[in-house]
Amino acid sequence: MRKQRVISAIILLAIAITATVVGSYALGALIFLFIVAGMYEIFKAFEAKGLKPMKVPGFAFASLFLLQVVFRRPDIFHLTLFEKDVWQIADDPSAAMVPRFSWTGPIIVLLILVILTILVIKHDKYTPIDAAVTVFGALYVTVLTSYAFSLRDLEGGKSGLFIFLLAFLTDVAADTMAYEVGSRIGKHKLIPAVSPKKTVEGSVGSFIGAILAALILGMLFIFTGWFTRIALYWYPVIGLVVGFVSQIGDLAASVIKRYAGIKDFSNLIPGHGGVIDRLDSLMFVFPLVYYFVRLVM
Repeated sequence: MRKQRVISAIILLAIAITATVVGSYALGALIFLFIVAGMYEIFKAFEAKGLKPMKVPGFAFASLFLLQVVFRRPDIFHLTLFEKDVWQIADDPSAAMVPRFSWTGPIIVLLILVILTILVIKHDKYTPIDAAVTVFGALYVTVLTSYAFSLRDLEGGKSGLFIFLLAFLTDVAADTMAYEVGSRIGKHKLIPAVSPKKTVEGSVGSFIGAILAALILGMLFIFTGWFTRIALYWYPVIGLVVGFVSQIGDLAASVIKRYAGIKDFSNLIPGHGGVIDRLDSLMFVFPLVYYFVRLVM
């Protein structure tokens, strides 16, 4: 089991780093596959509880949302119809009043409208709870995961590659250290009602792994001159943020699994479970690092 987990992790890491370095549509395609698989898993989890999520509008939302992220590249927080381009303002003050069209808000509104329309027409089949879990599943998987592309595309990709690798590798270090420390010396349960196997020692290991990884990457970026936009003292802070939100993402997924009465979301990834089992922490890490770095830079 341990060997299988390591092999799967190495393969996933190689695929993810390759897609990240290539960027653009290669990364967009990989993210799309993850989102489709993740939404299938989250909807199956709710179905195991006897609920009936509306899959067609859910998957349609995922497709439309990711298409506008990949092809139009708006900042993900642009939720209204027109927004100013923050990077454009910074580079060219004269362009500050030029609005940029964003589909993010309209697509989210359309999703909710379609789901409520189906709820009215097929009220004998679906309940408001079914509508709620459809919206939750669509936003939880699609919006959070899509930040991976927004992070990679920071400043037209100039800074994005380094920030994406920072977020991704720091999360991997946090997850790895939590697993290794927890499985070897973990004795005190963290939140047994949510995740019986997670320990306080593993949680501390997660923080240590994330902080050390972020600091090492920061030193590598700065001392080689590859990326110097962020001061070195910010990297341990980023590691601290990643160490915290990665555990929240993991535990949140555990709450959903316990509610649904399942051990893993699927068996798609040998030794790891499903896509959400593997990405649950990254789904929170990407958006938090994105906003933190935007503020720092």
